[in-house]
Amino acid sequence: MTVTTLPTMPRLDIPVGSVDVLPRLAAANWPAKAALRTGTRTVTFAELDRDISRLAFGLRQLIGGDGLTVALSATLGVDFPRAFYAIVRSGNVSAPVNPRMPADAFAELLAVTKARVAILDRAMYDRVRPVLAATPLEQVVLLDAPVGSSPVTCAELSTGGGLLVEPRDRDENEPAARLVGHGQGLSHHELKAAAAKGAFSSGLNAQAVVLNALAAYHPTHLGAALHSGATQVLWRSPDQAAAAREALRVSATHLLAGSVRNAEVLAAAS
Repeated sequence: MTVTTLPTMPRLDIPVGSVDVLPRLAAANWPAKAALRTGTRTVTFAELDRDISRLAFGLRQLIGGDGLTVALSATLGVDFPRAFYAIVRSGNVSAPVNPRMPADAFAELLAVTKARVAILDRAMYDRVRPVLAATPLEQVVLLDAPVGSSPVTCAELSTGGGLLVEPRDRDENEPAARLVGHGQGLSHHELKAAAAKGAFSSGLNAQAVVLNALAAYHPTHLGAALHSGATQVLWRSPDQAAAAREALRVSATHLLAGSVRNAEVLAAAS
């Protein structure tokens, strides 16, 4: 009889503290390295962590830091990573939503999550605006609009200074995010563990370049890249063949393509 031994997951290095320790450690380990790239912008790990603290300060001033659920457009771009971690760094709970979600479905989600604050990209805000009056929402912040737009914007909230908190001093068992399919939410520890597992299973490291061509940004993919020091190139096109060509053009080692639910990590250079 042949006995097959299945490989076991190694003991993963999961840092202590709230999940926003991931960008903090990435900034310490690879400060000048590109964390996020688009066709027109590059954000280093140090810049990302700095921007998270600045937006977290503005959010704390606006809504406090008592575990409020904040709905967030999971738009594929450099603004979502900053906002996702700024929400948790401010002491609140992030609830990422598909930016293409129909207005009625968004209203139902707000009722379920009891979110009273939403950070929405401009396109999503314009689409769902007619239903907002019938929801518990009290405050809307625009994710991707410049200072001076209406409603208030992330850019405007980021002008007042940085929130001085140490993620490693915070309780990692508190709720951090509410994802679709996880009605009770996920703790900081669970999100960090998912990031570590994602980095290991995908073979990510500090030399990896991931072309992310998903329809929406998923926190696990974001966390895995931060945990490993990988660079993410963000490609907002529904054409997967074009995404594969772009992955080769930018010398990507990994490609994220398909739906968020069925995202597959592929070797782009094979």
